[in-house]
Amino acid sequence: MDGGSFLQAGSPLPLLRPMLAVSSRPFDSTRFLYEVKWDGYRALAYLDGGTVLRSRNLKDFTATFPELGGLHSGVNNRPAIIDGEIVIFQDGCPSFAALQSRGRLEDPVKIRGMARRYPAIFMAFDVLYAGGRSLLHEPLHRRKEILGEMLKPGGHVLISDFIIQEGIAFAAACAARGLEGAMAKHLDSPYLPGQRSRYWCKFRHTKEAELVICGYQPGKGRRRLGALVLGGYRDGELVYQGKVGTGFNREEEENLLRLLPGLHIPRPPLALPPVEAGRTMGVEPVLVCAVEYLTLTADGILRHPSYRGLRPDKSPRECRYLSPDWTKSGY
Repeated sequence: MDGGSFLQAGSPLPLLRPMLAVSSRPFDSTRFLYEVKWDGYRALAYLDGGTVLRSRNLKDFTATFPELGGLHSGVNNRPAIIDGEIVIFQDGCPSFAALQSRGRLEDPVKIRGMARRYPAIFMAFDVLYAGGRSLLHEPLHRRKEILGEMLKPGGHVLISDFIIQEGIAFAAACAARGLEGAMAKHLDSPYLPGQRSRYWCKFRHTKEAELVICGYQPGKGRRRLGALVLGGYRDGELVYQGKVGTGFNREEEENLLRLLPGLHIPRPPLALPPVEAGRTMGVEPVLVCAVEYLTLTADGILRHPSYRGLRPDKSPRECRYLSPDWTKSGY
């Protein structure tokens, strides 16, 4: 579903997946702009007579974030598709924990209450369609101009600022502010729906990955959940990348223990080291979680991982195996 043949119901706009970035070390270049890598849920906003928000894996987020339902009213060139990030700010910085608390709610009453307590912002940074016309082949610098002309910031929508050339200093400044990282985007880049391209690079001051939960292990004492067993896809098969047993608080532990038993399968969906196989309860590989980690061992196992939360906005098939030499990429 990367192309334009899948249409939004009742709309002339095509149903697209967002363009993706490759990992890189920070660099300077006059050919690139640099902007904050916002710690939120990536979403495309479909704006016509109303607002529809869809995640990377095409999940409809509209009901989850009702305060964003009026985004279309601030756009003067509809129908349009705008790319951005759904973010919740706490103490001046994006809070993924607050966003995750919102993202797993289904009860409309609770959703409305949390929307008042932890309101979301749509941080817009690109435009794919304006006035019903495709901008996919327009260069990024022109799409940025069009976005600024058609979207009025305010309320629950902002436009992500950017700078030119000073990528290394900008990435360091983002790290100093406690932000997730920075993005580098080629000024002449087209928009490539669903594709991961070196036109766009991401700088993280901490390593982070999204991996598939393939099983779990019981805890000891007061800890009911010991660890989550994780894998990534390589050549269509799940490959073991280690386990994570830190980073989830009691609330998240209870949430996981409500979800995981209902996904039991006779054995884990990937090959495990013998020391882990006997104590791991397998689950269907349908849940994605984010982890931070220090580095990878030579055989691709996470070192010092910490759980950051579930990613309902991402599909398990997007979770690629982390190669030990993945950080060597650069532009």
